[in-house]
Amino acid sequence: MTAHLSHSFAIHLWRHLSVRSKSIIFVLMLIAGIYGMIVLFLYTAVEQNMEKQIHSRVIHLSRGLARDAADPLLSGNSSTLLKLVEQVENNPLIRRAIITDPQGLTVASTQSTAIGRQGLVPTNPGHEEFTAPIRAGSHILGYVSLRANNDVIQSVVDTRMDLAIRRLSFLGMITAFMGLIGAPLISNTFTRPIRRLSQQMADVESRLHVDGFPQYSPIPADGDEITRLEEGFKRLEQRLQQYLLELEQLHRRQQAMQCMATIGEMSAQVAHEIRNALSSLRGAARYLVRYEQPVNRQEFINIIEEEVQRLYDMTQGFLDFGRPYHIDLTEVPALDLLLRSSKRHATDLEAKQITLTINCPPSLQVVADPQLFEQAISNLLLNAVEALPNHGGCITLYGRREENGQFVAGVVDNGPGVPPERANDIFKPYVTGKAKGGGLGLAVVTKIMMVHDGQVELRHREVGAEFALCLPPQGPGR
Repeated sequence: MTAHLSHSFAIHLWRHLSVRSKSIIFVLMLIAGIYGMIVLFLYTAVEQNMEKQIHSRVIHLSRGLARDAADPLLSGNSSTLLKLVEQVENNPLIRRAIITDPQGLTVASTQSTAIGRQGLVPTNPGHEEFTAPIRAGSHILGYVSLRANNDVIQSVVDTRMDLAIRRLSFLGMITAFMGLIGAPLISNTFTRPIRRLSQQMADVESRLHVDGFPQYSPIPADGDEITRLEEGFKRLEQRLQQYLLELEQLHRRQQAMQCMATIGEMSAQVAHEIRNALSSLRGAARYLVRYEQPVNRQEFINIIEEEVQRLYDMTQGFLDFGRPYHIDLTEVPALDLLLRSSKRHATDLEAKQITLTINCPPSLQVVADPQLFEQAISNLLLNAVEALPNHGGCITLYGRREENGQFVAGVVDNGPGVPPERANDIFKPYVTGKAKGGGLGLAVVTKIMMVHDGQVELRHREVGAEFALCLPPQGPGR
C-alpha cells in the first residue's frame, strides 16, 4: 500500500513538473550516467593495468637474474649466485628467489635451508610464481624462480588506486558543478521556444472570441508546458471551428442576400421585358380590333405570336434559373464531356463553317455532375458559335490539369472578344450583347460552377475570348 502511494505521488509530482525542470533532471541523469560509466571503465582499466605493470617488473627481474646467473652457474661459483639472490631479495616485490640446476637441485636460494635439496621446478608461470630459464646458447643450465610478494603488490595497487579514486572524485565534483550550471542553460535553450509558443498560444486563445459562443476558462497551470501547449492547440482548434462555423453562416447569409439581389434584378428585368411585350401585344390587338380587314393583318398576327413566344421563353428561363441544382458527382473522362458538347452543336458549327479543335488527354478524369457540366460547356460553346462570323471562325475546346492541381475545361474562339467594360457584367442574368439573346446562358454556367465549388473565368486574350471552367484540386464537395 505504501509503495503504491509513493508511486502515485511520484507520478503526480512528475506530471506537475515543468518541461524545464524535467529537462534539467534528464540532463543531470545523463551526465551522471556518462560519468559513472567512464569511472567504472577507468577504475577497472587502471587496476588491471597496474597489476600487469607490476607483474611485468617481476618477470623482468626473473629474466635479468637468469641472464646474470648464467656464467656463475656454468663455472660453479656459488658465492656469486648467492649474492645475486640476495640482491633480488632486497626488492619488496619479491618474497623468495631460487636458482636450480637442470635436474631441479637448488644451488642458490634466499632460504639457506633449501640449498642442496631437490625442488619442484615450475615450468608454467602463475599468479605468484615467475620462472625464467638460465641459458648458455641453446643449452639450459638451470632455472630462476621468483615468488611475488602479493601482500606488497596489493598494497601498492591499493595505494595507487586510492590516488586514482581521489582524482576521479575531484573530476566528479567538477563534472557535477559544470552539470548544475550547464543543465539549466541547455534546458533553457531547448525549452524556451516551447514556453514562448505556449504563452503565445494562450495569448491568441484569449484574444479569439466569437459572439454567441461560450468563453473558455484560462488554461490551468497544472502540468508542464507541453501539456498546456496541447490544451492550447485543442482550444485553438475549437475556436477556429467556431470561426469557420460563423464564416459558413455569414457565407450562407451573403449567398442568400446575393440571391435576393439577383432575383430582384431579374424581376425588374423580367417586368421590363414583360411590359414591353405586353405593350407590343396591346398595340397589335388594338390595330386588329380597329380595322376589320387590315392590309398587313398577318404581320400583326406574327408580332403577337413572337411576343407570346418571347414571354414564354423568358418565364421558362426564369423558372429554370431559379430552380435548385442537385448534383450527382461522378468520375468521368473529360474528353467524353467535350465530345458530347461538340455533338450538340455540330449542325451550328457546320452551318457557319467553323473549325472545331479539341485538346484533351484521353486519360484525364474529372469529378463532376456529367449532365450539368456538359450543359455548362455547351452554353459556352453556343456563345462562341453565335459570336463568330459565318466563315473562317475557329473554336478550341480544351481540358487539362493545371500546376496548382485544379481541373480546367475551356472554350477559346477567335471572334470579336468581350469589351473590358462589360467583363464584370456578362455573368449577370439578362445581360447579353446579342440582339436575340436571353441573357441567361453565362448566368446558368455561373450557377452550375457554384454548385460544383468552382468558378467560371473570362481569361484575357489578345484576339477572341476564352472562358474557363475551374474545379478545385480536391474536387467538388471535398
